[in-house]
Amino acid sequence: MVHPLLLAYDAMVCLMALLNRWLWPRLQTSEHRAMDERRAPRGEEARRAPRMAILVPARNESHQISACLDALLHATPPSATIIVLDDESSDDTWARLSALRRATDRDLRVVRGRPRPPGWRGKNWACAQLADHASDADILVFVDADTRLVPGAAERLAQEMVDQRWEMASVFPRQEARRLAALLVYLFPWSLVAHAPLFVQRWRRRALPVAVGQVIAFQRSAYASLGGHAGVKGEIAEDLALARKAARRKMAGAVIDGASSASCTMYTSWGQAWRGFQKNWCFTVGHPMISCLVWAWLAYAFGWLPLCGLAEACLGHVNVAALLQWPAVLWIGACAKRHVRMPIWVLFTAPVSAVLGFVLAVDSWIHQVRDTTIWS
Repeated sequence: MVHPLLLAYDAMVCLMALLNRWLWPRLQTSEHRAMDERRAPRGEEARRAPRMAILVPARNESHQISACLDALLHATPPSATIIVLDDESSDDTWARLSALRRATDRDLRVVRGRPRPPGWRGKNWACAQLADHASDADILVFVDADTRLVPGAAERLAQEMVDQRWEMASVFPRQEARRLAALLVYLFPWSLVAHAPLFVQRWRRRALPVAVGQVIAFQRSAYASLGGHAGVKGEIAEDLALARKAARRKMAGAVIDGASSASCTMYTSWGQAWRGFQKNWCFTVGHPMISCLVWAWLAYAFGWLPLCGLAEACLGHVNVAALLQWPAVLWIGACAKRHVRMPIWVLFTAPVSAVLGFVLAVDSWIHQVRDTTIWS
């Protein structure tokens, strides 16, 4: 017998995944943007064009900073300023940045980060310095070094912020995942698509504000009002902290489907993925204890039950209650697949991923208690 509460929960998350798949606002395609530009009066378009700064924090990113900046140089209008900060890298990130600066005639600025003061997280300190170097910009767009934008994406994001009057917005890129790292990277879009109302284009409340730090933008005035990254200087999950702070202040914000406008290769190996998510996985829902409890439930509903049902079926015993979890697992995976490029087998190993999500949450919490997390 299937417990009615479990059935109700399955129906809720499957419906949420479907609504997100159909209704989640997307960053406009190049074709749509071209049509908008033809319809807009030239004078009005020029008047509304905001000054934009693309800000990239980088630490030990020599293996991918060239690809990131090459994409940005092609993805942003000539009027945009691109600023990259080398946050005390121990590799040759600075040498690569200097070479890129010499090779382009664009407004590309490369700066060295200052030593991190006590009480600051590394990424937050890097972003705060970047914002100081972009004091003349109307819109600040922070882009992680492992993220690639398609041509026109940053400009479209800035224009959407003007048109929709968003004070803060982030773009959820398509996640690139390879080999065993896909088991963990897959959890990111899978859990969001099933549980967060991403199709709600504007939020002004404390409930469920979502932000993805891979691409996150602010109106300059809103960023200053929030206190910038200094206002969340000690937070591991600074993107969620800023979103929640903005929601408490009733600022207009949104997270946009950017699967066709940006991509992010966070990790290329199992070890990288585990260590990377270890930084902040226990903050996915807020308090570490609540996050661990949520992931315990997900591990039970979408991990333990379907795996037990499969094991019992192989032994000749049919457990209908457990086997009925498989349709929900595969449905959510199918809805999330647009946002992660992964091997097809990952859809069928989603129960294993759900169990790993719980183990990762506990491990992440232990590292927070011990204060042994790496740069974030």
